[in-house]
Amino acid sequence: MTRTFIMRLLITLGFFLQMVGASLAQRTFEVTIADSTYHMKQYWFVLYTRGDAPPLDSATSASTLRQHLEHQEEQAKRGLLQMAGPFGDEGDWRGLLLYDCDSREEVEGHLRSDPFVRTGQLKYEIHPWYGAIGTTLR
Repeated sequence: MTRTFIMRLLITLGFFLQMVGASLAQRTFEVTIADSTYHMKQYWFVLYTRGDAPPLDSATSASTLRQHLEHQEEQAKRGLLQMAGPFGDEGDWRGLLLYDCDSREEVEGHLRSDPFVRTGQLKYEIHPWYGAIGTTLR
């Protein structure tokens, strides 16, 4: 390979990486595969896991559950929470959420105010997730 070819290849690769990085930073972008174009958006996938705190007594647990559900309902009404629900077994994975927020820090702020997180009953992992705009569950 010639030096000129390598330089052109590096410049092209750099330009491509800049375009991808800029499109991902904007939260919405297009991806064309074959003859189809998909309008994509970045969301935030949250995995609730079992917390380290000892279990709550039944009265406190019922009250905390009510507050937890009210907290999530308020976020859903504001359009921040696109999907949420618990897992149906007794494993360490307790639930999942899908947030439509501008930053990880914004999502983390909502999670830190969750009553089950505050009491140590739940921990969480946050991951960026990309989905086609308008995708629905069926």
